[in-house]
Amino acid sequence: MTLLLTLLLCAAGARAQDERRVTSPDGQIEFRIFLIHPEPEETVRLAYQVYYHGQRFINTSFLGLDIHDQPLLGQNVGMIGAKTESASGYHALTAEYMQNGSLGRRINVEVRAYNDGIAFRYVVPKSGPLVRMSLDNETTEFEFMEDATLDRGHQPVTQLSTKAEVALPVVAEQPGLGWISIGEVRTGSYPRMYLIRTEGKILISRLPPGANELHLAWEGATPMTCPWRVLTIGATRAAVVESKLASGLP
Repeated sequence: MTLLLTLLLCAAGARAQDERRVTSPDGQIEFRIFLIHPEPEETVRLAYQVYYHGQRFINTSFLGLDIHDQPLLGQNVGMIGAKTESASGYHALTAEYMQNGSLGRRINVEVRAYNDGIAFRYVVPKSGPLVRMSLDNETTEFEFMEDATLDRGHQPVTQLSTKAEVALPVVAEQPGLGWISIGEVRTGSYPRMYLIRTEGKILISRLPPGANELHLAWEGATPMTCPWRVLTIGATRAAVVESKLASGLP
């Protein structure tokens, strides 16, 4: 029995690779980013989790950008560097990844952990394969640990139609865990994000198609910095709705 338990624990630990963590100044909110195989036979994916008061608040959720006619940027990547820093009101982490080595496409994730939430964004450095970038969509997941109830309409996430487009901000309560607001801080010409439910308790980011010939969501030169995705977290609805976290982001 002891040997079996040891083997199971080793196998579970092997699924997550190159994990990095950043914690809020008060230690109550933690963001973890890592590489993981969705299934043993599938290609490794970039993913994250969020913890609140020591409990998992956002379950394993995948990250990525859907580049036109190219593999998902966030899949089959390896970590090439990470750095942390502290500033007034937050602790920060920048994790850097390269896709498939020989392809040379890169994606960085910048994270800030505040006492009232998490802000993260993608940064795509300039590289030979991505001097210019054509973006079909964004694939940032938000998987709740519990069946969160949306403040708008008091509807459980699991009852949302998979065809419904959910506008930001999304305010919801996870029973026994706390409240969350999912929002963004827009920048430049990057289109406004909305969310849809894919399955279960998972919401995923989507971008409206552009008016160009291929209906691309965004086109432009690299380096490119995406908008902040903001997760405001608190014990009450008032705490997340009245938070000034988003207003302080550049």
